[in-house]
Amino acid sequence: MPIDPHFPPFLERLTAAGATPLVSGDAAVDRERYRALSLARRGDGYRPEPVADVEDRTIEGPGGELSVRIYRSGLGRVGDRTRPVVVWLHGGGWAVGDLDTHDPVCRAVANRLGATVVAVDYRLAPEHPHPAPLEDSLAAVRWAARRWPTAPLVVAGDSAGAGLAAGVALRCRDDDGPVLAAQLLVYPGLDPTMAMPSTEQNATGLFLEKSDMRRFWDWYVPDGGDRYVAPLGTDLTGLPPAVVATAEFDPLRDEGDTYAVELAAAGVHVVHLPGPGLVHGYFGLTEIAPAAAVRRAEVLDVLADLLGTPGITPDPEAWPTTEPLGAWLERGAARVAVDLRGGGLRRLAVGDWDVLDGYRTGIVPKGRRGGLLLPWPNRLRDGRWSWGDSDLQLDTAAEGSAMHGLLSWQPFTVLARTQDAVTVGTVLEPRSGYPFRLAVAVDYGLEPDRLTVTVRVRNVGTHDAPFGVGMHPYLHVGSGQDGDVGAATLDVPARTGLDLDGGLPTGGRHPFDGAVGTIGDRALDDALTDLVRDDDGWARVRLAGSEGELELAVDAAWPWLQVYTGDTLPEGQRRRSVAVEPMTCPPNALADGTDLVVLAPDEAWSGSWTLSWRPA
Repeated sequence: MPIDPHFPPFLERLTAAGATPLVSGDAAVDRERYRALSLARRGDGYRPEPVADVEDRTIEGPGGELSVRIYRSGLGRVGDRTRPVVVWLHGGGWAVGDLDTHDPVCRAVANRLGATVVAVDYRLAPEHPHPAPLEDSLAAVRWAARRWPTAPLVVAGDSAGAGLAAGVALRCRDDDGPVLAAQLLVYPGLDPTMAMPSTEQNATGLFLEKSDMRRFWDWYVPDGGDRYVAPLGTDLTGLPPAVVATAEFDPLRDEGDTYAVELAAAGVHVVHLPGPGLVHGYFGLTEIAPAAAVRRAEVLDVLADLLGTPGITPDPEAWPTTEPLGAWLERGAARVAVDLRGGGLRRLAVGDWDVLDGYRTGIVPKGRRGGLLLPWPNRLRDGRWSWGDSDLQLDTAAEGSAMHGLLSWQPFTVLARTQDAVTVGTVLEPRSGYPFRLAVAVDYGLEPDRLTVTVRVRNVGTHDAPFGVGMHPYLHVGSGQDGDVGAATLDVPARTGLDLDGGLPTGGRHPFDGAVGTIGDRALDDALTDLVRDDDGWARVRLAGSEGELELAVDAAWPWLQVYTGDTLPEGQRRRSVAVEPMTCPPNALADGTDLVVLAPDEAWSGSWTLSWRPA
């Protein structure tokens, strides 16, 4: 059939931009070009497909530490069976590509199969020719087999990665394990001689070029390779079931087609899915052509059926999860819980010390404890404000103000995660009282003695967007009863306070002495600015009590602090801690414009703050 009509304009743009051929002859340069191409083709406003969890880690490899990225779908067992584990080997001619270039594909595989996916950052040619990439891939498969001994284990890949997957399957057979449940080969590269007709028929202008493959092969197998690189025509008996997917307009088409035929002839159960109208690389081009997305889903569904563990078969009685969701970080004695309802901090503990006065999982906390406050912090008088020619109205609380933004209960997703770092994010969609669209991400990084928080906001709408940001940690240094915070000592690096009435500005300002000292009976609920900063531009609040000392520091993106001793909280939660809130603007800023951030479309803002501790 003809090439899918969505591809020619895309291919023409690649050629015009000098992105193809993929290979210039300098591997380091080609890696950067390929990485830039992979990231650019996702388009503006790209958001990763959410998965339950992403973990970057290293395992022991034959050449030293081997980086892998683990994607978990979050789905549970199928009957009495564990969900499958897929070891994914990325394409790129054994010379380019990495964990980031194939991140979207791995997310899609995890979700479609309901699987755990282990992506492998194997060593690359020409610096590391065969067998180094194959040995790394095999090491990752063996590690996965030990890590998930009861799970169906699949080796999979695209292009050069599919060639590696075929080689791994052969090595597992010849080396007596581990046992593979299946192999998934997506447009595999299997013929170093490049002698098949499709190589000439699809030599140029179709993303992967014949000249690219010639250079890739020369880098990968300068000595011609062996049967683990070139398995066509060799003994294929005893291999695991295979799904082989090819593309019609691909120099490698005939290699995959032939391998499927030879597997079947050797008695291997094989399902071959050709790709009519598709080009090489279509697994990663689903945003270019709808047909690519459809075929990728079909390929993965066939694999799911083969494994007997379908991932997304609709459940007629399915319900949304009702369990509170969060992300835990651990480093040394420190533990952090990020609440995916609102993206804020639920708990921070160091040993037996609750550094934050947080809340239990699943409850609605009072005082917006740990919350992310956006697109405005604190209060907005009567919920009314204007922008341009529009008068806008936001919902108000019982006290008559719009309170603390719009994200408090909005679901966030985990965008990236390791043991000691996590990024969560969401999109704030337009509404009648706030007709702007913002992408929001929060990076949490944990060290044994410090938590670093970076809030990032991007305008993904079509008009300039005004906003303010705040966060609401309650710092806890040892009080157990209402009023005990009076024994703590406090130092705030601010010289000016806003005149407030009922938490809202009256139009004046006054000097503020930040050397509070022992808090005693003093009630604080102050919006403070004119911050005293170190030479590095950071301002530092210090609080000390019986449990230890805390320092909350803000960078220059936060010109305001709100300090609150919790005097109006419910009984049993009152004056136990001090809320120190980094803010980009004061209360009522949407209405009066004070220190608002305004982003043009596609423009981004970020601000960081840290919390460090020293136990008594």
